[in-house]
Amino acid sequence: MKTENKIKGLTKYKQAIIEKVCSLVADEFSIYNDDLFKKSRACQYSVPRSVAAALLHKNYGIQQQIIADYFGYVSHSSVPHAVKSLDRRINTEPELRFIIRNILKNVTKEIKPTK
Repeated sequence: MKTENKIKGLTKYKQAIIEKVCSLVADEFSIYNDDLFKKSRACQYSVPRSVAAALLHKNYGIQQQIIADYFGYVSHSSVPHAVKSLDRRINTEPELRFIIRNILKNVTKEIKPTK
C-alpha cells in the first residue's frame, strides 16, 4: 500500500481502516488498489478515490490532512470537495448508494475498534 513515507498523525488503527476501505473500494469498482493513487482525473479512478476519501473522513473521522497526504492530494481542501460531491451523487445514483453501504458493512465486520 501507500505508506512508504510516514504520514503525521497516522496511527496503526487509522492505517488499518484506510487500507481496508481502499481495498474494498478498489474491489467494488473493479480496479487495482494502486489505481486509487494515480494522479489521473479519469472517472474510473477519480470516482473511487473520492469515494474512499469521503468515506474515510465522513464515516471514520480521519483528518483531512491525513487523507490528503495518503492519496497525494495537493491540498487538504480536496477532501471536503470529495465529501460534497459524493453526497450529491448518492442522492441521485442508487447503485453508488448500494456500493457505499456494502463497503461500510464490510469495513465494520473486519475492523474492530481499539479500546
